[in-house]
Amino acid sequence: MPLPLSQRKSLRDNEEHLKNAHETIKSALGVDWTFEFDFELITSKCTDSYVQNSLGECFYKEVATNVAECIAEQSKDEMIKEALLEANTNQKIIVAPNEDKKFTQYWAYEFVNGDLRVHFRPSIANVSDVKYFKLATVIPSPGVFSLPARINLKENAEKFSEAFEKAKEVTKMDWSYDESSLESVYPNVEKTYQDRIGDIFSEIITNICYNLATRSADAMVLEALQEIAPNAKIVFKFDAKQSDYWVWKFVGGDLVVSFKSICNTGDNSYIDFEKLL
Repeated sequence: MPLPLSQRKSLRDNEEHLKNAHETIKSALGVDWTFEFDFELITSKCTDSYVQNSLGECFYKEVATNVAECIAEQSKDEMIKEALLEANTNQKIIVAPNEDKKFTQYWAYEFVNGDLRVHFRPSIANVSDVKYFKLATVIPSPGVFSLPARINLKENAEKFSEAFEKAKEVTKMDWSYDESSLESVYPNVEKTYQDRIGDIFSEIITNICYNLATRSADAMVLEALQEIAPNAKIVFKFDAKQSDYWVWKFVGGDLVVSFKSICNTGDNSYIDFEKLL
């Protein structure tokens, strides 16, 4: 059944906003993405006066524009941009109501079968939420880390480097950490901390390196450290059964740092590893 004339005119009168939204996305991503609206479905489910009387203003001027600005702003981060292009293989944005009673947000983004879907509650409200939605939280990410976790690690890369450099100044060893070990412990980190993995482990590495540098100021300790940890590599391990929050061991030329919970991370600054040499 065709839309009423007033709604068709509203769409026509606001079509320029839809075109501008397309251009905003193309300028940001370098590819053409299209919007898909099932207005017969939308108008049958959304009965409030704003949708019924201002269909074009609502979905072309407001929704499409906010979606485009959200994508343009957040894709300034190259990791998000790359992930967006990989996730939305169909280059399509489907805007549709979600009648599921468990859907409690006014607006949400989701990637399904190569499409980017923008869901909303049939009772339209808080359209500006579309512009500020955190895309990284819903973009699929390869490997173990979530996209926010990968971004957070990247943001903290300099802190890792600075910590290793300070340890090197004293120990004369090129310290690093085993990235695969961090991936292996990531699922055991509390869910509320996982997206801040870079913040947390850069602090842990800083504490470890501080300890290494401080105690290695003693020449005998330094010599023993160089002999027992020639790989100069920090390996992380999760052990729920250990009694202390943090335990250090030297294994196969590596420094193995195990933990049972992300708690008391400052302990790593003061663990007396001389007893292990």
